[in-house]
Amino acid sequence: MSNFLRLLKRLIGMIRGPEDPRLAWPKRLNGNVTIGAGTRIAGATLSAREPDGCSLTIGANSNIEGILALEKSQASIRIGSRTHFGGGSLLNAAKSIEIGDDVLVSFGVMISDHDSHSIVFDERQHDVENWILGKKDWSKVPISPVVIGDKAWIGMRAIILKGVHIGAGAVVGAGSVVTRDVPPGTIVAGNPARVIRSVQPETDSRHFGG
Repeated sequence: MSNFLRLLKRLIGMIRGPEDPRLAWPKRLNGNVTIGAGTRIAGATLSAREPDGCSLTIGANSNIEGILALEKSQASIRIGSRTHFGGGSLLNAAKSIEIGDDVLVSFGVMISDHDSHSIVFDERQHDVENWILGKKDWSKVPISPVVIGDKAWIGMRAIILKGVHIGAGAVVGAGSVVTRDVPPGTIVAGNPARVIRSVQPETDSRHFGG
């Protein structure tokens, strides 16, 4: 596409106003989008670097405000019902990210199922050049699905890294970096996040944020 056509498309978009995600997102993912009744997605953004085979599923009565990024072909994001995904938060999926029902994800949270780049320079030295060309070599990038169980709460600015499974009802403290599985019904915090204690009815929410 020429620079003139890109500019024209941008100007047309500005005249028409913001796109309707319920109409635009299925077109972007070749129809592989399911959004449940009562779900609010007006403040959310969807991007798909390689849309072939990608899919997005969101349950009913959820509130989605953050960025949903499908980075690689065949990647999937699944969000349950009555789940909140806060503004400024990012789901970054190259394979699979699954969030259950009744989950709270606060603002500024980053959840990724991959490392983005190889740790070996010789294997990542052309990454920037490839970006400019609209390509990415995933063959040397570690990828592993992320699962967040029902009724979990992820505090503001937390980071959830590849391969992590967060158990049902668990709480992740604000600013935590989660590198390993979190048992159900526990509170974790810190960098790297460690178990603090079990969830209790009298938990003081001021310590966990969002």
